[in-house]
Amino acid sequence: GHGKCDCGKCKCDEGWYGEACQYPTSCNLTRKKSNEMCKNSQDIICSGAGTCHCGRCKCANSDGNGLVYGKYCECDDRECIDDETEEICTGHGKCYCGNCYCEAGWHGDKCEFQCDITPWEIKKRCTSPDGKICSNRGTCVCGECTCHDVDPTGDWGDIHGDTCECDERNCKAVYDRYSDDFCSGHGQCNCGRCDCKEGWTGKKCEHPRSCPLSVEESAKKCQGNSNLPCSGRGK
Repeated sequence: GHGKCDCGKCKCDEGWYGEACQYPTSCNLTRKKSNEMCKNSQDIICSGAGTCHCGRCKCANSDGNGLVYGKYCECDDRECIDDETEEICTGHGKCYCGNCYCEAGWHGDKCEFQCDITPWEIKKRCTSPDGKICSNRGTCVCGECTCHDVDPTGDWGDIHGDTCECDERNCKAVYDRYSDDFCSGHGQCNCGRCDCKEGWTGKKCEHPRSCPLSVEESAKKCQGNSNLPCSGRGK
């Protein structure tokens, strides 16, 4: 909004400069306010990859290659350059914000590895028993599923299996990824299904088969603050 576009290049209005006329030549912000506007979510000015000019980040692209970009210079496509070939994603993928997205048949952080199996075989290996690719819970790379649920420590989370077919969240009465309260404490979780201990039943082993309470005690417990047991919506 501070210039005119002429054959793919900006001709800036007076008082503005930059490739997209984004920087004012004079600034009415204090240095503190300007730096605050340039901080990323970790409170680092321009992600440590640029300098702050009047509340806007100017990314460090000394050779003019434009590989560092983003509002806070958070995207660094230099991460995609292969050390050996010096190509972005080894020429077998596209780089978006420092991550390589590989063409079919290639994989690796920089798309440096080629699959030695056919696309048909890749699909076959990644198809779960219900006919979905990685059970719709993961990504298929060269015939192997990477499940979407890996916890922050790097260990497997609640989703696992060769085709991500096991979802242990189904075994938890109230879902909490850091809780070990599987099958209401009355059973074993096997690939997302509760195998209940003797005397317990239900999808999450929440119901006792026999009850030590009298009919009156049971009804009272189910009534709570409501006028009807189970608020009239259950048994």
